[in-house]
Parts: sequence; C-alpha cells; structure tokens
Amino acid sequence: MTGKNKNRDQAPDQEQKNPVRYALPVKRPLGTILVDGKFIKPETLDAALDQQKQTRDLLGNILVNMGMLDPADLNAALMVQRDFSTIEDAINAAAGVRMMLGELLLASSRITRDQIEKALEEQKRTGEKIGEILVRLGLFSSTEMDIALSFQSRQNAGYASCLSLGELLIAAGYITHDDLEDALERQKGSNKKLGEILVDAGRCKPHHVEHGLRMQKQLVAAALIAALSLAPVKEAVSSVNPSSTAMTTNIKVTATVLARASMHVLRQPNEIVVTDADIKRGYLDISAGSLVEIKNNSRAGVDLTFETHGLPFSEVLVSGFGREVALGPNGGIITHQLLGANIIAFSYRFVFDRNSRAGTYAWP
Repeated sequence: MTGKNKNRDQAPDQEQKNPVRYALPVKRPLGTILVDGKFIKPETLDAALDQQKQTRDLLGNILVNMGMLDPADLNAALMVQRDFSTIEDAINAAAGVRMMLGELLLASSRITRDQIEKALEEQKRTGEKIGEILVRLGLFSSTEMDIALSFQSRQNAGYASCLSLGELLIAAGYITHDDLEDALERQKGSNKKLGEILVDAGRCKPHHVEHGLRMQKQLVAAALIAALSLAPVKEAVSSVNPSSTAMTTNIKVTATVLARASMHVLRQPNEIVVTDADIKRGYLDISAGSLVEIKNNSRAGVDLTFETHGLPFSEVLVSGFGREVALGPNGGIITHQLLGANIIAFSYRFVFDRNSRAGTYAWP
C-alpha cells in the first residue's frame, strides 16, 4: 500500500491538529528480521515477496523452497518475531548474550570497523567514553546510544533470554526441552559451557552448537537493529546563532514561490503477519503502520492517494489526520489541509473475508 500526494486548490478551513500519537505493530515483519540478521539478502526478500503476491504462500515457506533459508533459521526467527516489536522487548530478547559494545555497534550495520577504530583513537586522545565520541561525531543519536548501552548492560548471567543458546537449539529442532533441562542441571557446579555439555551427553552434534551460536549472533544483531529503528523520530530544529549581527539593506527582492508537495516514507513494514486469532476476530489492527514525512508549501493542502497492490483482504480502513477512509481493490484518497513539514502516522484495520487465512503476507 503506497501513498502519493499532491497540492489541493481549495483554501483550508482549519488549522493543523496536534501531532498524531501512535503505538507500534504487534509483530516485527519476518522478512525484516531475516534481512537485519543477514540470513537473507534484501534482493532475496524482494523476490520472495513478488512470488508471494502470486502464490499467497507463507513467506518463510517460499524462502525455504527457494533454497535461500535454512528451516532451522526460519523456526528461530519465528520464535522471536513477537519479541522484537518494542524497544524494551528487543533489549530483553537479547539479555544475557555477551557482546562487546564495538561488536554490537558493528552488528547494527550503522557503523564500519574503520569508524570504530577512529573513535578508539579519539578516545585515547580525549579520554571520552566510546559512546560519547560516536554521538559527538554524529554516527548515533544519544537515544540510539542509550539503547545500545542497554543491550550491553543486560549481558550478565542473571538475565534469561529467548536468544539463549538452549532456546535457539530447541527452536531449530536440535534438542528437546528435556535435553535442555538435563544439560542445565549438569552445568551446575561445572565450568563447561552449555554446548559442550550437550555434545558430551550425546544430545546434539558439534555443528548443531556452532549453528546455534551463529543464529544467536545474527538474531542479537536483528534485535539491536529493531530497537534502533523504533527510536523516537526527532523533528529537525533550526536555530540562529544569537551572536550573529542583524544587517539591513535598501534592496527589495520579490519572488514567486511555486506550490510544491513531497512525501517520504520513514517507516513501513514489508509484510503483514496474520494469526489464527486475527482470522477468528475478523480483522487485524496495525497502529502506525506507516510513518511518513509530508512537506507542502501551499495553503491549499494536499490529496494523499493510497494505491493497493494485490490486496488479500476484503477491505482496509486507514486512519490518519483524525479521520478514516475505507480502501477497496482500487485504493482511496485522504484530503487534508497540511502546511509545512509534518510527520504523520497512519493506522490500518485489515478486514478479512471468508477466504482469508493466517500467514505472512506482502504489504499490499
């Protein structure tokens, strides 16, 4: 579901309302997790989503059948999908997994190794903390750095995590819950790692443990990227240097400003996850499914057109600007008197018909 906007010709009859307050989707899209964790490449996801529009098959099944995703990786990603929906959940999901701050930041794909090394050199010169330097250099916002530090602060053994090696090995089908409980009991008073105990007891093979540790690292990276992507969007603030000296001239300048409007999608999922409970209820609500920035310099306002592509439901109700519009196969239009730069959240209610079924669908 994509949106386009254009200037309106009629005059506005009301001022812009207060900014929209929004919640977050219940689940993080499976494809996003797989790309963030580098299980698959973005172009692989695009190809799978294109195929899904034709077959209506589950995204995970398509990727496995394409030979691009290990079934064990799919099961692990599905297990944590709901745990990546908020910043706090993502942090808790990775709790107990030990990684150095530099390794965490590299895993986020937001910084390169060269940038880390330069920051370390700067640290030797100034004595600042590495996080403070990265914020000062503009590589991370202070909020994003706080999130990364929260990941690091919960790495002690006192935290239980859904990304623990044992849980991932169970999700992958390599061991059972009984195997894990037995190994944890054996680990008490032992200096051996969990993987060693499982292998020694014949519960799994060494390559299973290696795969589990690799999945763990990939999913921790996906959890961090999820948390960073959910950080609050800050509005740009322009300021003038108070020490600047005002100057006047006798030159008179006139200009004709052309009406212009543009829209930039800040955040929108690639997929819709539908559960059996959603089907039974008859609809699925996605709050703030699209977060967009709209710029318009005309007081006439804008027309925002929604186009649907392969809509797998009977209709979609879109709310934004304090109103609601129903979209069918041909899409719909929302008209609003919007001036300046604004960040708007659109929420959706996908209404199911008798042919709808649970699964992961491409965003229509």
